[in-house]
Amino acid sequence: MNITQTYKVVCSLVVLVGATLRSSGNCANPNGIKNPNSSGGVRQAASEDSGNRQQAVRSSHYSFEGYSENATKISISSQGIRFIGRNIKRLVKLERLDLSRNKLETLPPEIGELKNLKILCLHGNKLKSLPDSIGELENLQYLDLSGNKLESLPAEMKKLTNLQYLDLSNNKFETLPPDMGKWKSLRNLYLNNNKFKSLPPEIGELENLQELDLHGNEIEALPDTTRKLSGSLKFLDLRDNSISEEGERGSTLGRRELRDIFKACVKFDGDVLQGPQ
Repeated sequence: MNITQTYKVVCSLVVLVGATLRSSGNCANPNGIKNPNSSGGVRQAASEDSGNRQQAVRSSHYSFEGYSENATKISISSQGIRFIGRNIKRLVKLERLDLSRNKLETLPPEIGELKNLKILCLHGNKLKSLPDSIGELENLQYLDLSGNKLESLPAEMKKLTNLQYLDLSNNKFETLPPDMGKWKSLRNLYLNNNKFKSLPPEIGELENLQELDLHGNEIEALPDTTRKLSGSLKFLDLRDNSISEEGERGSTLGRRELRDIFKACVKFDGDVLQGPQ
């Protein structure tokens, strides 16, 4: 089992046999797995010791008092939670946290104290911003922020140099921070269904990027530096954008240049959608 498959299983705590396409149905993951919250996602709140540590949600505020300080995996999905308690900071051994499909509007800054966290699923909430302290999650490898109301990322996220999977789809982003070039370990980046008109040239510094989903934005061209990804990128989805036929020489890449560089790996409107080759 490869690392992305492992993320998928532990994030949802549900093994989805035979899953090969992302939940949006728009592209395949280069490692052959879905977004961990797809196909019904998490069917119930669960923790590493299953029902023994279930904590009832008495209100929109969730406290973690019922969990051992030795807990490494917690999943509390689809419970209508709006706020989580600051006492989450005592769960210093936590490696996997799934809070997807709730109604979270904010995260406490104490989340940055979960130094061992590797997997964080926040899909399908109402987040409009993230605390700066999220940049302190130095071991984070998987971050799903899809389906929220985010418009920007904290500058401190440049510290997440171990990040391999980042899903920002279905938000309100118009731009990304230039420091994104520090995410050297990133393999999967989902930016679909936002409001992007362009990407920073630092996109070309993501030397390990295998899949880049940009469909459903307002992009007219990609920066010329995108050509640096030709050795790693296996799938580039540009459908439902406004890509010009040709870019500006030395500055941007249009449809023709992108096709020459990425061959069948790039998808435009009208192309038959297939998984990465």
